[in-house]
Amino acid sequence: MCRYDQGVARMDELEARVAALEASHADYRAVLAAVNALGANQREHSVGLARASSELETVRSEVAAVKTDGAELKTEVAAVKTDVAALKTDVAAFKIEFIDFRQETRANFRSVDEQFAELKDLIIGFRDRDRPTD
Repeated sequence: MCRYDQGVARMDELEARVAALEASHADYRAVLAAVNALGANQREHSVGLARASSELETVRSEVAAVKTDGAELKTEVAAVKTDVAALKTDVAAFKIEFIDFRQETRANFRSVDEQFAELKDLIIGFRDRDRPTD
């Protein structure tokens, strides 16, 4: 054996090493393709997440607008309730005035009836007095 025999690889060993390197290179390419696919997947998820975040902000804005409208509606309902209470008070006062007016009118009619009765009695009394007796 020659001293170079130990330091120099044989052809079949070299071919095996080259095959192993090619296999390792193929594995590297497969890993690189998987990483690229994962990156594309992440970009899609990122875009979807950004879209969902934007839609969530839109929903939040709409909810805030609904809350504002609800607060305005509560204020308007409170104002309507106040107006209705004032109207009820006015109607109650009108009822009292109407009852008083009705009682006063009835009293006036009774007074007029009494005055007519007195006039009737006077007229009958004058007529009977002025009538000749037979």
